[in-house]
Amino acid sequence: MGERSLSPEVLTRWLAPRLGDATIIGVREEPVGTGQMSESRRLLLDYSQPCGLPDTMIAKFESASETSRAASRATRTYEVETAFYRAIRERVSVNAPRCFYNEFALDSDEFVLLLSDFAPCSQGDQLVGCSVDDARRAVAEIAGLHAPLWGNFELKQMPWLHRNPPDKKRNVEALFAQLAPGFLERYRGRLNPAAIEVCEHLARSPRDYFTYDPVRFTVVHGDFRLDNVLFVDGADRRIGVVDFQTVAVGCPLLDVAYFIGAGLTRGPRRESETELVADYVRALGGHGVSLSLDEAWVLYRRYTFAGFVMAVVASMIVKQTDRGDEMFMAMANRHADQVVELDAFAALAD
Repeated sequence: MGERSLSPEVLTRWLAPRLGDATIIGVREEPVGTGQMSESRRLLLDYSQPCGLPDTMIAKFESASETSRAASRATRTYEVETAFYRAIRERVSVNAPRCFYNEFALDSDEFVLLLSDFAPCSQGDQLVGCSVDDARRAVAEIAGLHAPLWGNFELKQMPWLHRNPPDKKRNVEALFAQLAPGFLERYRGRLNPAAIEVCEHLARSPRDYFTYDPVRFTVVHGDFRLDNVLFVDGADRRIGVVDFQTVAVGCPLLDVAYFIGAGLTRGPRRESETELVADYVRALGGHGVSLSLDEAWVLYRRYTFAGFVMAVVASMIVKQTDRGDEMFMAMANRHADQVVELDAFAALAD
């Protein structure tokens, strides 16, 4: 794929159903995001006349990296994100971008999304971590994603969303076992003892972590971490959530354990995680979903592995960058501490 053309003429054609009699007469571009799995640009738009569309949008499209493109084809990430904006976005309460244009070509695995821009905002920093107060805001947004479609069996009839039914979960287990030795060889000098222990143990004896079929299910983000959270400027520090390339049918506590385990550094996480899980349960109740704190905690412990598995698999299949390596190391080390301290292997069945 060559360089994407985002000229006024192309954008006018894409946005024609929303422009009325207006046209786009000027566009300036700014790069945004880290671009590991796809590319994103902020578009500053000039219109020929008022039309109700915003002055800035985010354009998102396939990566220029063949490594990341190959990873997308294997994991269907471009298909998944465009399908999320077509079929799920308007049915959930999470503060995700609005979508103005959505195109996906299955044969070439190329896509374009034109999305609303949360600017002015600041992106969460996975390396630094966040405050407990910001984590509490994020947990509320997670509940807003989960609650509206909680237990909805229609989700399991969407092949793009229900990508890992029980008969396919062994493939994920095999992939982790295949990638784990290379991960340890590449990063051993940057991993803490807990991370090495968890990686070796999970590859050798995963028990039912990968094959477990949860009774509790909904649409999950799958990569709910600080780099995918935007803190919108303003007194209420509203949170925006982006990058829905990994949405799936899954256990809702996966997103909660994933975010808390990597988003907070070790000390704040240990001091606040029981309270944050309780906050999540209360937020679900505010959306009309009942879940006991005891059940939530059992599932939370089980899914402390999710972020660690993502760090191993993603680091080995997407293009390697310095910041990407730092992010994956932060995730692996923090989640490993979380797994060990909560004795998460004991939460798995044989």
